[in-house]
Amino acid sequence: GSTTIKVVLMGENYELLYKFYSSNKGDPVDILLPRLKELYDLCEGRIKIKGSGVTGYGEDLIKTAFRFDYGIVETIAHYSAARHFNPKVDFIIDIGGQDIKCFSIKDGNIDSIVLNEACSSGCGSFLQTFSNSLGYDIKDFASLALFATHPAKLGSRCTVFMNSSVKQAQKDGATIEDISAGLAISVIKNAIYKVIRVRNADDLGQNIVVQGGTFLNNAVLRAFEKELGKNVIRLDISELMGAYGAALFAKNNANGRTDMISRAELENFTHRSEFSVCKLCTNKCPLTISYFGDTKFVSGNKCERGAGKEIRHDITNLFEFKNELLRKYRKPPKQDAPRVGIPFVLNMFEMIPFWSAFFENLGMSVVLSQKPRKETLFLASQSIPSDTVCYPAKSVHGHIYDLLNKSVDFIFYPCMSYSLDENISENCYNCPVVAYYPELIRANVGALEKKKFLYPHVDLNMQDSFCKTMQAELADAGYKFHSDAVKNAVLQGLKELQNYKNTILIKGEETLKDINASGMPAIVLAGRPYHIDKTINHGIDRYLNSLGFIVLSEDALPLSRVQTKSLNQWTYHARLYSAARFICKYPRMQLVQLVSFGCGIDAITGDEVRDILRQNGKIYTQLKIDEVTNLGAVKIRLRSLKATMIERERQGAQQEARKDAR
Repeated sequence: GSTTIKVVLMGENYELLYKFYSSNKGDPVDILLPRLKELYDLCEGRIKIKGSGVTGYGEDLIKTAFRFDYGIVETIAHYSAARHFNPKVDFIIDIGGQDIKCFSIKDGNIDSIVLNEACSSGCGSFLQTFSNSLGYDIKDFASLALFATHPAKLGSRCTVFMNSSVKQAQKDGATIEDISAGLAISVIKNAIYKVIRVRNADDLGQNIVVQGGTFLNNAVLRAFEKELGKNVIRLDISELMGAYGAALFAKNNANGRTDMISRAELENFTHRSEFSVCKLCTNKCPLTISYFGDTKFVSGNKCERGAGKEIRHDITNLFEFKNELLRKYRKPPKQDAPRVGIPFVLNMFEMIPFWSAFFENLGMSVVLSQKPRKETLFLASQSIPSDTVCYPAKSVHGHIYDLLNKSVDFIFYPCMSYSLDENISENCYNCPVVAYYPELIRANVGALEKKKFLYPHVDLNMQDSFCKTMQAELADAGYKFHSDAVKNAVLQGLKELQNYKNTILIKGEETLKDINASGMPAIVLAGRPYHIDKTINHGIDRYLNSLGFIVLSEDALPLSRVQTKSLNQWTYHARLYSAARFICKYPRMQLVQLVSFGCGIDAITGDEVRDILRQNGKIYTQLKIDEVTNLGAVKIRLRSLKATMIERERQGAQQEARKDAR
């Protein structure tokens, strides 16, 4: 787990022969080593271990170190354990040290999976922090809550703000018992209303199983029952359910022998770690390399190459395809031609074909920004006025500073209230951040005072107005063009943009035919144009390829075949809704929505896309991404999605077989 380690030994009749539960102290390998020795010694040759499994955040590390037979994605491990004890289970909530996992079960399948996002508020570490700050052991602190007469009303805010709430409660005379009870209630309110976002208690189901070490706290359990108004099931091995599920998997798949490290090998077991930086691409991922004798394990890498594995190029990846298309717009500047610097950010990932052709037809050379160096990023970060803005917007500052270091005559970054109207929604607004971030850049990047910075407000849907604005803007910068030249440049730009979009659509159509012919599973990785940026998506598309998925983007689908019914004002949202409806025609295709943490308007899209997919029997998966490069939770979600798809197909095949038999 993220903060703990659990070990179970299961007998041939599913009985629990041995259990261990402890903090992992940030080094699960050293904690597990003596436990395995102890386990072997307790067996004394009377018990033969026939299979081993591991699950959780440290799965790959432990599997490599001790040669466990199976690695099981933890959502499946938790579900397997709950189903073993209650075959009718229809909802599972697991609250661990730093995450909350919730599964809805329908017809014996995981119907949906919800995890908390970037914040660990409302998890076990949240309660641990407050118990320590108040001078109590967590077990004693949890017990006190049961004697509260007036639980403090603390809300369900994050840890930083909760500190203020606790201090205020103390000033108002709340006892430690009342504060402990109030925090337990906060954990539950956070889980129900912010993570699961439940509308009605009955929506969760009738056979609810609660798991995880946090539910060992009786006050948390009781708060959950009182909030829902129903009894739930908490097994007396609640904290061990993930390990028990891994043991179940190992038992059901054991082939009579195990490759797990032997007792003799444990005596000579060595473990050391070193830190390095991957230099195979410009991402320069910080790597942790763990050595176990002659075996090594690499973590911190964003792609398979960093771990010393080959990246799969035999599976179609539209994110890679689009990045390749955009590379052709990085051309060496022409001699004696004015150089216009354009930041390769936000909506420019879709509009760069237009702007590139537009300026080239006016005799200018386009210089695109590149991923900034660390020193440039550090300098640029000082110009970011708000830490709550999304990561793609923060990255703009680095790209502007990169252009300031290049030899360009002026920097061009227009404000665009509207996207091009694609006639798929009531309106075609850009996100306010995307539309007006150039204004913020001009006000906050002091270095632009020494460089020409053009940031006109333009709307390509009104071509006459657009041409006049651009002609006047360029004239003010010292570049005078006849109106006919500007109009022609606009037409050439629109033609280039349409060619770019058509190329993606053609590739998408080819890929759909391949999917139909091969039956391979596919994921539509849907988001904003800038989510194809490798710095922003952290290689999620490549990870999907490594799981065996074809990767499509929403703009690669022929969305004109789908009627959008949602009342909507945003172009990118309309694409998202249409893509969600489109994939419902393909049995082995699912949609994964990429959302940048801090994106306010995507709070709307998440609910809408989820409803569209669930109404059609699809699984909704949303991934929130920001500057944090640790993809542990993301990989759990995607592996869980794959496992659920496989299980659904297996059960579907069994149902068909039973129909044929009848």
